[in-house]
Amino acid sequence: MPTLVETKFRLPMSGTAAVVADLQSRLAVVVSHPWGPLGGNLHNPVVVAAVLFFQRLEITTVRFDFCGGQIGRGSRQVQQVEEVCESLLAGKFSKDQALRPTHILLTGYSYGALITASATANIPACVGCVSIAPPFGVQHWLLMFQANYHLEQATKRKSLPRLLVIGDNDNFSSESLFKNIVETRFPPETTTGAVVKGADHFFAHREKDVMDVIGEWLLTAFPQCQGDLRRLKDIQFGLETGA
Repeated sequence: MPTLVETKFRLPMSGTAAVVADLQSRLAVVVSHPWGPLGGNLHNPVVVAAVLFFQRLEITTVRFDFCGGQIGRGSRQVQQVEEVCESLLAGKFSKDQALRPTHILLTGYSYGALITASATANIPACVGCVSIAPPFGVQHWLLMFQANYHLEQATKRKSLPRLLVIGDNDNFSSESLFKNIVETRFPPETTTGAVVKGADHFFAHREKDVMDVIGEWLLTAFPQCQGDLRRLKDIQFGLETGA
């Protein structure tokens, strides 16, 4: 497969960096990164692994830097995810307006997992959400004790397909806490929880294992793929998948 070309943008409202691979697919994947004060940014290895995974399926991707110091309640960062999605759907990142995305899969890693899950509540074009290593054990501090609000937002759309995945040696959340939140706070009919054995929060050299979990979930969550992930880029999702 030829080298994929990403284009750099500045987001119009927040002014932060975004990197877009416009592959002219019906579906676009937005990937968000870990907490900035600990070094999280759009170049994080798990973030890069995620965009490459979807780009190989010829799906448009966006990765971006969160605005500000990210020390706060997370509302500004949720709005930024909404800004990215609005820009995608309006064709601001597209070479051909007629081939701009119509649906979005939100994917977040660590702090980004908390933010993108919350953002699903107000993005009707979102057809699914992948949360990689959501740091449930420290979410109250990361979100200035607004974690319950963001969890409520994350579960508003009851029929939205969701995948949450964690390593069994995660540095910030125990496996038992992860399972408890997945089983008690998220709709059971549409939520899948997965554990990667022998992995910690950072998934060093285990990124492929995480992508394998995502791939298996995608085939189950979207049977329109008919067992072939390459169909994902242009399948019919319907007008609204979650009310």
